[in-house]
Amino acid sequence: MKKFFLEDLQNIINGNILNWNTNRPVELFVEQPDKPLLNCLYYLFDGCDDEDKLLKKLVECGATGVIIKAPHRLNIYKWKKFKIGVIEVEHLTESYLELAKVFRSQFNIPIIQVIGSSGKTTTKDMIGAVLNAGIPTLVGYNNYNAPSGVAYNLFSIRKYHRAAVLEVGMKGRGIMSLSSEMVKPNIGVLTSIQRAHLVSLGSIENIIEAKAEIFDYLDEAGLLIINGEDENCINFPIGRYKGKVLKYGFSDKFDLWASNIKYKNFKSYFRANGPGIEIDCILNTVGKYNIANALAAILVGLQLGLRKEDIKRGLSNFEPSSGRLKIYDGIKGTVLINDNFNANPDSTRQLLQEIPYFTDDKPLMLVLGDMERPDEEVRQYAKEVHFSIGEQLAQIKFDSLIAIGKWAKEYVRGAMSKGVPQSKMVYFETVEKAEKYFKSSIIPGSVIVFKASVYVPIRHLIRSLGVEY
Repeated sequence: MKKFFLEDLQNIINGNILNWNTNRPVELFVEQPDKPLLNCLYYLFDGCDDEDKLLKKLVECGATGVIIKAPHRLNIYKWKKFKIGVIEVEHLTESYLELAKVFRSQFNIPIIQVIGSSGKTTTKDMIGAVLNAGIPTLVGYNNYNAPSGVAYNLFSIRKYHRAAVLEVGMKGRGIMSLSSEMVKPNIGVLTSIQRAHLVSLGSIENIIEAKAEIFDYLDEAGLLIINGEDENCINFPIGRYKGKVLKYGFSDKFDLWASNIKYKNFKSYFRANGPGIEIDCILNTVGKYNIANALAAILVGLQLGLRKEDIKRGLSNFEPSSGRLKIYDGIKGTVLINDNFNANPDSTRQLLQEIPYFTDDKPLMLVLGDMERPDEEVRQYAKEVHFSIGEQLAQIKFDSLIAIGKWAKEYVRGAMSKGVPQSKMVYFETVEKAEKYFKSSIIPGSVIVFKASVYVPIRHLIRSLGVEY
């Protein structure tokens, strides 16, 4: 690991050195409230409420110093006494991102950057499961995909890692560039292009352009992996990239494709096929789109030279994280499927298409919340997409629908327009108003699917059944 000294830090960040009465180098960068580490520079993003307590903690851990936003309120005499350095900066986040670029540059390991409108976290975790079956790999924490989260994950790379996989998100122009410049990926993975940011960016074309900013930083001697089945990924401007491009899907026109797909006991069984490749895989989740995510992970594993046995074992070790098609045993013999993390209209459509294949003819209950923010400025768009999802519901054999949220009434209206009896559906404005009805209406032995965006916290309904996740 590179040792950073005061002169190195001065060259990277524009800071005011308040104290550096220490000969310790900086090897790690840690942000509050994470635990300080030996020879770390500790970022005080939340300021300092208890200076003495913090100083004690830093001394015990052998930290080198802290970075704090100007104007500071520290007693610098105390920090000199305990030989803990203090640097004051005007722009705390900017300095954090600049340091992340330099920290990343010391690692000559393949770094995989996962982008897309949905499926990023699941794909990142699948890639991590596959690679860790063969080589020590850093897997980015949770869904930390904003620039500061990307920096946090880069700072988590250690000298024993032989690869790293991170997800990168974007909510507008310039964000993908900001993160990709830090990551400088060797392999890029594009999972999907959907309408998740349509309101802010205005069109699918603008969303594509915002994601295509990765090309400015993706290693030209590397690899771009694309979901060939996604109708918008097809329009991704791969002509700008001089490196290798591989596509995955469900037919032999792709570089890697899945066949022999079966679902049993909420697991997926499939065969991954390619030139000279056959891998029979088991995945601890369901849905065709998750099999697609697994294909991306397999391609990364093959690119980095993993054995087929390791790839197969790695995929079988994958466990979905909370809120992403996570399955729990519920009361009255029910099966609960929690898929409400960062839900959006298109990911909901994908789930509805797959539900009939893995419910095994059990009664089906749907608990659906809003998929767009409850702002009046998006009223027309929100009503249209929720009504459209309601129309799609008419194609599914379900026993009851509980619709919750500002726009969720459109689910009911859309389904009724296609002939679904109103008696099978009920609408509530809030989760609190829905809870009593939900618990009293549970069908014994049913599969209960929960899907909503962050704007409707239907996780409370799952917890009301005594399920912790």
